[in-house]
Amino acid sequence: MRKLTLVAFAFALVACDRSKPELEKTLVQVKQISAEKDSLLKDVMATTQFIAEVNGEIAKVRTRNAGKPTNSKAGDMESNLTPAQQRAQLLDKVKGITARLNDAENRLGASRKRVTELTGNNSDLAKQIAAYDSTIAGFKSIIDNQKAEITSLTAQITALNGEVTKLKTDNVQLVSEKTSLTGERDRLTTERNTVYYVVGTKEELLKKHLIEQVGGTLGLGKVQVAVRELNPADFTSIDKTKIAEILLPKPDKAYRIITRQDLAALEPMPEKAKLMGAVKIKNAEQFWAASKYLIILEQ
Repeated sequence: MRKLTLVAFAFALVACDRSKPELEKTLVQVKQISAEKDSLLKDVMATTQFIAEVNGEIAKVRTRNAGKPTNSKAGDMESNLTPAQQRAQLLDKVKGITARLNDAENRLGASRKRVTELTGNNSDLAKQIAAYDSTIAGFKSIIDNQKAEITSLTAQITALNGEVTKLKTDNVQLVSEKTSLTGERDRLTTERNTVYYVVGTKEELLKKHLIEQVGGTLGLGKVQVAVRELNPADFTSIDKTKIAEILLPKPDKAYRIITRQDLAALEPMPEKAKLMGAVKIKNAEQFWAASKYLIILEQ
């Protein structure tokens, strides 16, 4: 339809009493105006799409701000961006639209002037130019609204960023508390599972003040028992959950446990409380329940 209008306009110019060079010049100008109109139309369409994209980005931010902070997926607009960077990203797009509209408006003004000079009162071209004017004015209104909404969204993003920072701080504190509790649990577990044993002759154990002799008459019939206060440094420490057998230093010698361990938890249970070769523990909890100190006396 536009091409037919141009042809009709060209025929109308031919009908006028003008010279051939003037007609050719006019036709060239008409073609230029048509090209400018097409270019302006493309700019309007591109700007429309660009504004739609910005609206889409704003909608994404608005949707994300509607709830509590969540972990974003790679590719989201805000991934690894601060609130200031997010606002700058949107504002850059709006500035791009503004620059396009200003350029389109300047070109439209120049085209309007040239169309007026060439066509006078051509109503069709005037209506198209007016439509472009109205479209650009509408775009400017949309941009103003977008700027206002971006300002509002920036405030929301800042508030959410503060909440995220608080959550991160709380998380760090919880991690620290968990680490502390885990360390305390491990310490208590190690302390609970650590037991101590020592093997020696009567003279050796008396010298270390680990046993004492009680009872008897006139120095005879005394019995060796563990002293009340025992020092872990005088013993060998082991983990009762991992060590189930304690080798005795002299395989040909008999030994006797003088502390309060339950001998029924040994395998096999020793006859007459005498041990040879090794102390083989069948049930650790039962064996160590009465005392975590084990004193083994060589007979």
